[in-house]
Amino acid sequence: MEEAKALEAQRAKLRQEHQALQEKEARTLTQANRLLAERENLRLLLARREATLEELARELAALPEAERIPGSPRALQARLAQVLRERESLGPVNALAERELAPLREELARREREVVEAKEALLRLEGETRAVEKAYAERLKESFLRFQEAFRTQALALLGAQTEVRREGRGLRLLLVPQGKRTQDLRLLSLGEKTLGALAFLFALGELQGGLPLAVLDEVDAALDEANLLRFARFLASGRQFILVTHQKRTMEACHALYGVTAERGVSRVYAIRKEVAHDP
Repeated sequence: MEEAKALEAQRAKLRQEHQALQEKEARTLTQANRLLAERENLRLLLARREATLEELARELAALPEAERIPGSPRALQARLAQVLRERESLGPVNALAERELAPLREELARREREVVEAKEALLRLEGETRAVEKAYAERLKESFLRFQEAFRTQALALLGAQTEVRREGRGLRLLLVPQGKRTQDLRLLSLGEKTLGALAFLFALGELQGGLPLAVLDEVDAALDEANLLRFARFLASGRQFILVTHQKRTMEACHALYGVTAERGVSRVYAIRKEVAHDP
């Protein structure tokens, strides 16, 4: 009896072990089927990726050679999107742009050559201008010194006056002190002194042009008093030739020839008088 119970217990235990083995076998088969299915899926995925790689390799081979741009795919994709937006903002593409660019480049090159030539000409002109300005300044200084001396000489001969010439701004300031006077203001001089001062100024200017071999004066002695007339008469004997229009007897006495018009009984008559120069025997 006890032996039968032991066998029964052993049989139950074996039955349980068998059932456990069956369940384990079922689980193993299920896992094996899942792994097989996963392997098949991986094989298919591998095949698709290999096909994709082959397609990418063909596309890559068809692309022109270019520098590889570093960066991650996401960064490159963002940059590509930005470039596409910038391209769209440019508007439609002008297919003739390259053809139109060629003459514009030629025109630009020509203008750039003209600019270079203009700059060279400008530099050359600036150099010549500086040289001219320097020469002008030197000649102006020389002429100013000559004028100062000439004005001093003429004023001394006409008025016995002391003179001074100053350069002020873009003009000249003349200071004239007639003999026996203190004033330097030309406005305070007499009309005769102003006249002789003006003649001294004009003759001094003539000295800058090499002198005046012939001077034509019209009634310049009309406002001169006796003393100034005597000075003027002495000046007429300075060696120049003068043609004078005058009514002053002192001036006529200093002339070598007189030409005039008189009226006799309503008829005009032209006459000429020449002064005879005495010669020693």
